Amino acid sequence: MRTILFLPLILLGACASGASAMPLEPAAHVAFGDLALDQPAGRAELRARVATAARGFCRRHEDEVTPQLLSHDRFLCLEQVRSALVADMRPEVRHAYKQALREAGVRGRRL
Repeated sequence: MRTILFLPLILLGACASGASAMPLEPAAHVAFGDLALDQPAGRAELRARVATAARGFCRRHEDEVTPQLLSHDRFLCLEQVRSALVADMRPEVRHAYKQALREAGVRGRRL
């Protein structure tokens, strides 16, 4: 009888401990709090950090996040990660990033 009473508690404990052991989704992050975004050098560094974060993420996780049908597009992962990073930025940081792209003459799919 005791086994029947404790069995639900044991199963509940196993479920709770299994949920915390699940791996998190891969993510890319960019730190920009130390940059002077009102200066061209600060904006260029922001652009470089976004590019580095996107390249690093795609180097490690491209096979996991790129659909098989689109795996021939070598820029897909980079564009998706860059878009996600820019979407998470505050509006003034996003504006500085877009200005940095213009200042560097970046067009199209280049980082």
